[in-house]
Amino acid sequence: MVFALLVPLPSILTLPDLPHSSAEWKIAAYSSAAPAELAVGATVYDNDATTVLRAGTNGWSCMSGNPRPAPAEGWSSAHTAMPVCFDGEGYKWMMGWMTSTAPVMERNAFIWMLHGDVGEDNTTPLVMSFDEIEDPDNWIESGPHLMMMPKDPTSLDAFSADFTTGAPYVMFQGQTWAHLMIPMPGYYTHTPSVPETPIIIPDVPHTEAAWKIAAFSSAAPAPLASGATVMDTDGATVLRAGTNGWTCLSGNPRPAPAEGWPSAHAAMPVCLDAVGFKWIMGWMTSSTPVMERDAFVWMLHGDVGEDNTRPAVLSKEESTPENWIESGPHLMLMPKDPTSLDAFTADFTTGVPYTMFKGNTYAHLMVPLPNYYDYSPAALLTQPSGKPASVHSASSPVVVFAVVGFVAVLVAAVIVKSRYRAAAKEPKAPALV
Repeated sequence: MVFALLVPLPSILTLPDLPHSSAEWKIAAYSSAAPAELAVGATVYDNDATTVLRAGTNGWSCMSGNPRPAPAEGWSSAHTAMPVCFDGEGYKWMMGWMTSTAPVMERNAFIWMLHGDVGEDNTTPLVMSFDEIEDPDNWIESGPHLMMMPKDPTSLDAFSADFTTGAPYVMFQGQTWAHLMIPMPGYYTHTPSVPETPIIIPDVPHTEAAWKIAAFSSAAPAPLASGATVMDTDGATVLRAGTNGWTCLSGNPRPAPAEGWPSAHAAMPVCLDAVGFKWIMGWMTSSTPVMERDAFVWMLHGDVGEDNTRPAVLSKEESTPENWIESGPHLMLMPKDPTSLDAFTADFTTGVPYTMFKGNTYAHLMVPLPNYYDYSPAALLTQPSGKPASVHSASSPVVVFAVVGFVAVLVAAVIVKSRYRAAAKEPKAPALV
């Protein structure tokens, strides 16, 4: 028996076998651009970005992100629809983009595109046709990904713009509109030049190197996992030397059983780069981490639980029920400056990115991925009340937008006409609901 790492779109949002012009199909296709816990409470807009197909409750909104005219019969697939899901801070970033002004935001914003996009230039905004691109090497058609719109675009200066490695990379590097693209499993489905072979965990004793290499490295998506150095449970022995600057190892601080960890989940493996190690070194030495940028740490197998408010509390008995969380797949952001997380919530029950150890030197951001709550009681998940992300007061400017991999999706009619040479209908602002 073998196990393949898989982080699928949640079954609760399986697309119905209905015409793609139907409201039911569009609601499922557009909202499933985000993990289920966000999708089920999001407001969903129709292709005109005005009609509300479903009013939401959690402050997130989802819509098609493809700027091209929608076919009469509907988009051929969720991938071609390029749906996006975003919150109010993501809306602020897009408002800045649409008005050619620097976005003013309280914090970084995350935008989900689990169905990917049909391609664009990684260096030049609004080049969304391969025929128009100056350098074919800059063209990327994406699979599932998460985008981070920064409050301060210079905070991304130390990240690479190379989108072929599987690591988070910058789109529009050095520009006001620079943002981070975070490849999820399946990201290179549409890019055959980048191999993405799933990591298979073999059915062998869990003390064997082959099991540990597969179990620990598959904490990250396959393009990172395949080239990562893998350390043994002792944190010192190299089981496999890597080539890409990433390292994977068991993250469970408890003593490893003599027969090995019973599962990859129990081993709590982590995959991180050299900057992530700087954060870990600070943690291990009780000193403030010194980093040149934020770091991302993968935990696709989750963890066996800890207190969300107090470091090193690793048992339910020492914690309190409201602060204990056993996690499924997630991504962690270890901040260069922990105060940059002050505007994020510490509530881990809603599906939104949240802060662990809020207000502490070791505060970091937890980003729930699909199936994050598999190990949590059903009653844990709550839906916060809130207006759709694109709804603002009557005095606020309301502009239609979406994202095509961070390029405006529903661009102003003049841009649509000039780029696609078509008589585009004037887009309307989202209806206030």
